[in-house]
Amino acid sequence: MIIVETTFNKKEDAESIVSFLLEEKLIACATYKNVESSYVWKGTIENEKEIEVSLHTSESLFPKVIENVKEKHPYELPRITTIHPLYTLPEYEDWVNKETTN
Repeated sequence: MIIVETTFNKKEDAESIVSFLLEEKLIACATYKNVESSYVWKGTIENEKEIEVSLHTSESLFPKVIENVKEKHPYELPRITTIHPLYTLPEYEDWVNKETTN
């Protein structure tokens, strides 16, 4: 299992992409967190409230998840990162893998 993370400025955008990924069986689930981000963009310091989304998928599908998120993301340069959990409950990992079988 692997977790793909990204951020959005509108929850509706996040939900739209998550719904697509769930329907296509590319992810088993997604979690949302409200975050505040500070960054430099085009020479200006930005401070934004964003929605951080964690997308739980199988190792074999994460390239497709990244490709779809990048393609559908409203940001010019989205933050897309992956997390390899140090430990995942085996039953949970089995569920993620079963739900993301194409």
